[in-house]
Amino acid sequence: MRAAAIFVAFFLLFTLASLAVPVPMFPGNMIEIWVDVPYINAIVNGLTYGFITWIVFFFISRRIEKSLSANP
Repeated sequence: MRAAAIFVAFFLLFTLASLAVPVPMFPGNMIEIWVDVPYINAIVNGLTYGFITWIVFFFISRRIEKSLSANP
């Protein structure tokens, strides 16, 4: 449940930041060139960076839980 909250929070953060600051960020700017849809840049950036943050959080929390269970 915490992982889903992390993903949603960072998805919204990066989506809103991409909308607010008109600086082309990878990979959203590449997708916007291929598909001419407004605001696809912000959505793709939110999904990409939200997913990357979720993966990092997942592996760090897994490693912490493993180390805590190993120590009695």
